[in-house]
Amino acid sequence: MEQHLLLKELQSKYGFPTEEFPKLLAFFRKKQFKKNEIIFKSGDIVKHTYFVLKGCTRQYYVSPEGAERTIYFAEEGAFCGELMSFLHGTPTNLNLQALEDTDVIYLDLKNWETAITSIPAFTLYHIKNHQRLMAKLKEEVGKAHNETPDEKYRRLVNEQPHLLQRLPQYQIAADIGVTPETLSRIRKRNTQI
Repeated sequence: MEQHLLLKELQSKYGFPTEEFPKLLAFFRKKQFKKNEIIFKSGDIVKHTYFVLKGCTRQYYVSPEGAERTIYFAEEGAFCGELMSFLHGTPTNLNLQALEDTDVIYLDLKNWETAITSIPAFTLYHIKNHQRLMAKLKEEVGKAHNETPDEKYRRLVNEQPHLLQRLPQYQIAADIGVTPETLSRIRKRNTQI
């Protein structure tokens, strides 16, 4: 049997013991979202944290002017959600949308807390993964402030080229912070390099 995607993720960031995995997996529930379904929106209190088994989601802000700015795509093998709202019961400023028909497993707060307190390897995974994510976030914020849209596009081409095939142009545009028309010009300029 093929190794579970969640176990692969846990073992890629921390040496999660295989024998502990069935105990952890028992805390998760399954759910499916349809393409374009909004999983949560700004103002909601996030009730679950999700792990993507199949499909793709995007997390995004909407500016007061109504412009969407994608901050994160979660594909197969990635967690998505909004931890501050989830843990503290406060409204989120983010939105989460399924970009494709998406299968997830998820934890509610009670099961997350029980898993964290009863499975030390899951706790260590979260600590190590959050340290890694904080460092990556700082790097991403620095790049976002200093990169031109052309540089952001080239970085996307180099780091996640499959997204260019998987997602519609307007989603890519929202990720790099430009209009679809501007993205067309950027693509044209960058194919000539």
